[in-house]
Amino acid sequence: MKDIKILFVAIIAVLSSCMGADYADPELTEVPFGNNDISVNWDTQVMTIAEVKAKFASVISNSTMKEITEDILVRGVVTGNDIQGNIYNEVSIQDETGALLVCINQGGLNGPLPVGQKLLIALKGLMIGGYGMQPEIGGVYINSNTGAKSIGRMSRYIWEEHYRIINDDTEINIEPELFDISKITNSTYLADNCGKLMRLENVTLKDANGTNVFAPDDGSVALTANCANRAFTGINSNQLVLRTSTFADFANKVMPEGPLNITGIFTRYRNTWQILLRTIDDVEEGTTWSVDELEGSGHGTLDDPYNVARALALTKDSHNDPSAEVYITGIIQSITEVSPNYGNATYFISDPNTPNVVLQVFRGKYLDGEAFTSEDQIKVGDDLLILGKLKLWNNEPEVDTNNKIIRFN
Repeated sequence: MKDIKILFVAIIAVLSSCMGADYADPELTEVPFGNNDISVNWDTQVMTIAEVKAKFASVISNSTMKEITEDILVRGVVTGNDIQGNIYNEVSIQDETGALLVCINQGGLNGPLPVGQKLLIALKGLMIGGYGMQPEIGGVYINSNTGAKSIGRMSRYIWEEHYRIINDDTEINIEPELFDISKITNSTYLADNCGKLMRLENVTLKDANGTNVFAPDDGSVALTANCANRAFTGINSNQLVLRTSTFADFANKVMPEGPLNITGIFTRYRNTWQILLRTIDDVEEGTTWSVDELEGSGHGTLDDPYNVARALALTKDSHNDPSAEVYITGIIQSITEVSPNYGNATYFISDPNTPNVVLQVFRGKYLDGEAFTSEDQIKVGDDLLILGKLKLWNNEPEVDTNNKIIRFN
């Protein structure tokens, strides 16, 4: 027994000497993620994200792809990742000039790439392309049914060789940029800002009713690639949606009612903005809103109709509901057409004291919805009360088709 104790003590002594002093107190001098051997010539190799997008603009806009063969690097900061499962197999990176999505066939990207992490990406050997015109860096995706190739995800092993974590004192300060709703259909604004961290203020989710959730998988909502697209009140869903994966941690959380501030990664699919929440904390309570804050007068009712100034202001504001019929009063300033053949008329109305500020009434009906039968049924100077739906068409307010005259004032 005594010999066994002596042998045990000897083994402990040998192991202790082999481990050395550094074993108990390791000193990590290199980041354990990515490729620390990536070197860079800051004067010749590094391009801004805007410069990279411009260099491959035709590839991106045509939703094709191309291998990057030049020794190019980009430097950016992570603005979005998969921390709550809504952004899948990709991270968004941004610098002072623009944003890109980097697509990687790997989960848990929020570990090595938390929001705010700076990194360098060596682009040579990677693919760049447009997925629905959204700029992406990644690999090649092959459709198993058709054999068609498109931009897709790179393997995790390739990714490890192409990025380097930066932990220096250089600041890249990326704050959410306020989304300009007036430029929602502007093609230049769309191209320049897609992929950015942005923010919408005081908007409401159209389907929020106290019970509907963000992304149910029970068949109650149409899904695209396991994602639900939720519309905003007063904003065309062909132009902007909130896109949530059924695999997001908050997919079955009830959508909040009332005014909201929405922050997220504003991606695009062709000409539709798609907002990707990073976490549920990207949804915040907004401020209570009243139509009385807008220019003009009226509340859109029969007894208190909107005047033209308020109808114009509301249509340009994100609170307008294009499916709601409202009452509007105005004086006819010009008539584009009265068509007895089609039974409708297109004309412009204004308020009494501002004849040059006009609202188009498009293909409206006569009194109580009757068809126009004669061109002389309305004339310039007529003071009208009409009922119709306000909307933006090519970013210009109008009263939508099938409106009708309620009375001549």
